[in-house]
Amino acid sequence: MRTYVLIAVLAVLVAGCGSGPKTALEIAGYVETYLQAHPDVKRVAKKGIQSATVVIKGQDQDISADFGKGFRGRLIQTGGTGYTQMLGEEVAPGKAWDKITKEHEPYNLLGIGLLTKQAMTLVNSHRVHALLAATGRASGPASEGGLDHYTVTIDMRKALDELDLDAFLKVYDPLPFGQDTEDEYTLVRAGDKAAQTRLREKLLKEFGARTTYELWLDGQGRPVRQRLNAKTPMEITFSDWGATTVTAPPADQVRALT
Repeated sequence: MRTYVLIAVLAVLVAGCGSGPKTALEIAGYVETYLQAHPDVKRVAKKGIQSATVVIKGQDQDISADFGKGFRGRLIQTGGTGYTQMLGEEVAPGKAWDKITKEHEPYNLLGIGLLTKQAMTLVNSHRVHALLAATGRASGPASEGGLDHYTVTIDMRKALDELDLDAFLKVYDPLPFGQDTEDEYTLVRAGDKAAQTRLREKLLKEFGARTTYELWLDGQGRPVRQRLNAKTPMEITFSDWGATTVTAPPADQVRALT
């Protein structure tokens, strides 16, 4: 069975080949391989009402997310200092940001930590899509607005039957919500056939019986856009390759607890 590691390793061998026909495995692993070599980028992910933006510059990062129902926020880490913001709220009169200190309220840290982890899971959804697309049928490239457009058609039942479920769960739901879900995943990893069948059927309902994975590359071979056309389409765009910036919020808008 193919694992995510295998996808990434094989994609390394082809990432420098430029445009031209590629296999489904090569297309599926392309984004992660490119990100590993070029991590400074802005990523914007959207799935239904959920959205997340992540900007990386060296060790610095700017993460913002909106998961609906008021659960939205932002975390900036730059120069060894972190700043948090629950969007739309003041942490104190005239202050929009909290500087993270040892005295920072634990419930705020818990909330922003959960939000940022979910944001990273959303922008890293290409890893989930890669595992599903690896066994599909590839076509392209087609020229589209100066971009090379690749498509992988996925027979989802076939993909799920061949899926390494342990590797999949690590990228699909690294932070399961609720003990029942965690217990079910434990059964899946332990090889429980009934639990594995339940998971595959759940995923089939989520993604649909047949879907496509699409990837757009610019003239330099850089990923510009990636999309999974499932029941709820999921799209990630990439920009500012090697030209990102992460800036601390204005000092007069920051509350520092002492």
